[in-house]
Amino acid sequence: MLAFMRVFCCVAGCLPVAAGAAAAQEVQVDPGPGGNIVVQHLDGRTVVVAPDQRDIQQGQWWFYWSLRLRASADAPVTIVFSDQNPLGTRGPATSRDGGLTWQWLGADRVRALRHEGRPAWSFEVCVPEDGRELLVAYCPHYRECHLRAWLARQSPDAPLRVEELCRSRQGRSVELLRAGCLERERCRGVVLLTSRHHACEAMATYALEGFLSAVLADDALGRRWRENWEVVAVPFMDKDGVENGDSGKNRAPHDHNRDYNDQPLYPEVAAWIKLGVSLQDRVVATMDLHCPWIRGQWNDLAYFVGPRDEGFWNKEQRYAATLARVRTGPIPFLEQDCLAFGTAWNTGGNFAQGRSCSAWSIDTFPNAALVASLELPYADSRGVEVTADSARAFGRDLAQALAEHLDQK
Repeated sequence: MLAFMRVFCCVAGCLPVAAGAAAAQEVQVDPGPGGNIVVQHLDGRTVVVAPDQRDIQQGQWWFYWSLRLRASADAPVTIVFSDQNPLGTRGPATSRDGGLTWQWLGADRVRALRHEGRPAWSFEVCVPEDGRELLVAYCPHYRECHLRAWLARQSPDAPLRVEELCRSRQGRSVELLRAGCLERERCRGVVLLTSRHHACEAMATYALEGFLSAVLADDALGRRWRENWEVVAVPFMDKDGVENGDSGKNRAPHDHNRDYNDQPLYPEVAAWIKLGVSLQDRVVATMDLHCPWIRGQWNDLAYFVGPRDEGFWNKEQRYAATLARVRTGPIPFLEQDCLAFGTAWNTGGNFAQGRSCSAWSIDTFPNAALVASLELPYADSRGVEVTADSARAFGRDLAQALAEHLDQK
């Protein structure tokens, strides 16, 4: 199974820059699997690129990008971005194994310069000597092949079911996972867990995986979950965007997290609403996982987005205090890491295009003990590196805190 995943990550989504001509180039750059890049200029071993703004609303810009580099390993290749800086706080992420694992290149490897009279940012990378390609991206990927690899590691006897929420607009299967206490008669309630309403926010899905791993673990926390609550999770709320390599944020005419309206555009959202209504009396908590803006205030720490509703704001703050108390993973979290409604970007104007998942959840599950929207940074949280492993550990912290919170209800 693992060998299959490696092949899938390496070959899926291969889109050559220029068929026929590409073979003659010493350096080749294309989107690759889950990719998103526009090649503006290629000169020897220097490539000028930009994030592909496909499907994004006019006048908006989003920073997500991902490319595949093919070149000889005898010299570095320089990647240049101009006009706007789409590089995060730890530089780009790189993968030498077709997207299975990722490492941050480091902020110290990024240089600010001028390109054709405009601000630009560049870094050098080398293709590994034992291969001819390297994936380079704004952040690590988490796509269907990563989920399949995680599923393959689970015990056949685990209380875990893999179902289908719906088919995407492009015909892909949208996975729905059920884990934990799957016996209706003794289950105390259902927790709804989602990520990737915005396709590029991959670190959130690593946290979702960590939460599910905690539920299935052979330890006191896992047993606590399996004796009390069922988790219903959708890792990819924008499945097409994830597999195609879209940003997903500010998608025209609106994105998935502004689609919780009377007539949703996206089948994933329509199916999630229908499922939620069918579970209405059993839902005790919901959590929608995201990643924030590229860098700066409120973007380099993990935090909860405060709702307009005062009652649910108080519930979220109590949960945040519990999380701060029980956290054991490396990603920091403080009790005050909650962005109150009306503060910074969290205002009514930000939701003018449609209702969010969390707003729908508050309306649909008024008796829930928690409705939370979390922002987990892509790369750095209060000076601590965010990686696949640290995000998974944070997911476990979320599960520990939620078990405590639900028992306090």
